[in-house]
Amino acid sequence: MKLIYSLLILLVIVSCAEDTSSESNITEPQKNKKSPTVEQMFTRQAEAELGIPANENYTSSIYIEELNGDDSLDYIFTVNRLEYALNKAIEKGNIAQRAEMGYTGKYNYFFYMDGATKEISAAIPVASSPHSPLEVSFENVKTEAYKDILVDFRIRNSKFRKYLSVTRKIPFETFEMMVFDGLGTAEAKAFSFEYGRGSYSLSKDILIYKAYMENIEINDPMDIYKANPKIESTGELDRLWFFNDNQNKYFTKK
Repeated sequence: MKLIYSLLILLVIVSCAEDTSSESNITEPQKNKKSPTVEQMFTRQAEAELGIPANENYTSSIYIEELNGDDSLDYIFTVNRLEYALNKAIEKGNIAQRAEMGYTGKYNYFFYMDGATKEISAAIPVASSPHSPLEVSFENVKTEAYKDILVDFRIRNSKFRKYLSVTRKIPFETFEMMVFDGLGTAEAKAFSFEYGRGSYSLSKDILIYKAYMENIEINDPMDIYKANPKIESTGELDRLWFFNDNQNKYFTKK
């Protein structure tokens, strides 16, 4: 009997040791598992929401700034789907027509991530020429407490600028204006952007001045998407835009 009891005790000890070893093998990889980076989080969101296949070549950029006044850095992630735009034109058999319009469509997107919560917004499309990725910069316009988002985009030989301000973790567009038009032609025109003390609120006025634009010779049609001509104000005010708190947008007097 003593021999039987000894064997039973030995079997229990061995079984417990195996169970402990098994648990260790399961939990150890979980302990070493790293959290995804901001870039990985953005990439997953973009590819899932926009339906980007694994074999598509697209470009992306990340911009960092304090955008909502919570003392944490926030993120803007841009996506450019030029290859998709070109392939779509080929599939539909309208390459010449699409090329003439600069393939303008919803092929440029951006996302916003709240730095404190790591929540990512839905994709925000910017209808534009995919030959030119979005250009993002930041300015204190609506408030000095945090920055506004400025998004520049191209449509053929024209450039435009959107202003967005983050409210309740969502970027809302407050203003849009042409930067230049007719690049490389005799009818080219441009505008200069300045800011002044708010007329109707604490938010700054946006002062748009007529401007001189550097004359650039376009030899390759693709140059219009890359050229950044020098722009200099003439000092002649074109229009003053003021912020309306109730509408959360900029308006101007006619």
